[in-house]
Amino acid sequence: MIEFKNVTKSYPNGVHALNRISLQIEDGEFIYIIGPTGSGKSTIIKILNGEEVPDSGLVIVDSVDVGSLKHRKVPKYRRNIGCVFQDYRLLPTLTVQENIAFALEVLGLPKKMIRKRVQEVLELVDLKEKARAYPDELSGGQQQRVTIGRAIANRPKILIADEPTGNLDPEKSREIIALLEKINAMGTTVVMVTHDIVLVNEFKKRTITLDQGFVVKDSKKGGYVSV
Repeated sequence: MIEFKNVTKSYPNGVHALNRISLQIEDGEFIYIIGPTGSGKSTIIKILNGEEVPDSGLVIVDSVDVGSLKHRKVPKYRRNIGCVFQDYRLLPTLTVQENIAFALEVLGLPKKMIRKRVQEVLELVDLKEKARAYPDELSGGQQQRVTIGRAIANRPKILIADEPTGNLDPEKSREIIALLEKINAMGTTVVMVTHDIVLVNEFKKRTITLDQGFVVKDSKKGGYVSV
């Protein structure tokens, strides 16, 4: 479970990114976080990923107090967090299968285990025929599938998707949401930040709306409700 208890976060430039945020995300949920630029969405992701710590309040992720993590323990904590970004962040000199394998190689796993898991992931993200292709040979939608595959290669408990459809057309965006739904159905908690209200209303999930660092709406039934 993910829990924010009265979390506040400010930056040196005076921006109050989060203001007494409190929310709970249960294991296996698929939620959207929406809101205008500067509403606090990115700060929530950075805190969940261990990049930032709250000024006050408590953040618990899978029984771990994220705010009190020592720097040396952050890499181990991140093994349970998969991250997908709008700009893909693939390694251009590695093939599709090598990009996915890299996420496992850095953990020191046996080569046989890595090969097996890479094949499983390639099938899941429907890219087996592109295994030996390089990122610049792929469409945007295919590149995002590789990014998702790399993020879930280590079977993280939580997948954070930061504007994963931001660079894609509507058809490819729907394909990415369908893939995230498939991953969610396998037990992975999915937290997706998005500006795409059309997708939010089409693929209805619990939707948390932020504005100026406050939670202003938590729609349990899914879909965007204006505030």
